[in-house]
Amino acid sequence: MKNQIKHSLVTRLQKLGWVYYIDVFVAASIDDIHPVEPRVECRLLPITMDNYSRVGEIRDENRISEYSDKLARGEIGYFAEHQGKIIGSIWATINDKEAETVVRKYMRLKPCEGLIHDGVASESARGVGVGPFLVSNIAAVLFNEHGLKKVIVDIKANKQTSLSMMKKVGLQIDHRKLCVSAFGRLV
Repeated sequence: MKNQIKHSLVTRLQKLGWVYYIDVFVAASIDDIHPVEPRVECRLLPITMDNYSRVGEIRDENRISEYSDKLARGEIGYFAEHQGKIIGSIWATINDKEAETVVRKYMRLKPCEGLIHDGVASESARGVGVGPFLVSNIAAVLFNEHGLKKVIVDIKANKQTSLSMMKKVGLQIDHRKLCVSAFGRLV
C-alpha cells in the first residue's frame, strides 16, 4: 500500500516536472551486444494484451494498468519466465516514423532507432543474470526482427547494479545526459 501511494504521488509530480541524470549506452548492431544466459533457466515471453496483468507477479498491482498503457502506445515488452512464474520484464520503444521524435518525454530517437527501458527483475531473481538476459534478448529482437540501426539503453546514473549489468551485455557508457522536463515537455 505504501509503495502504491508513493508511486501515485511520484507520477503526479512528474507531470509538473522532473530531472534525470542518465548514462546512455548505444549499440550500432547486434554484434555490439553479448548474448547472456541467466544462471536460472528462463524463457523470453512477449508481453501481450492477453498476459500483461502477469506483471502483478513481480510488481505492485498499480503497475498492471501501466503495462496495458505501454502496449496501447505500441511499446514492445517481454517477460522473463522461470518455472511458470514471471521473474522479470523489459520494454522498448521504437521510432518507426520518418522524422526524429522524442519518446518517453525525454529521449530523442532518429528513424529506425529504439530505446530499451524499464527493465526489472523480481527480488527473488536478482543477481542471477535475468537483467542482462532481458537486455541482450530484446536488443536482438530490435535489430533482427525490427531492422533497427541503433539501440539505446539509458540507466539512471546512480543505479550501480544496472550499470554493471550493461558491462555484462558488452556496452560501455557512450555519454551522460541531463534530462529536464517541465509541464510534460522536454526542456
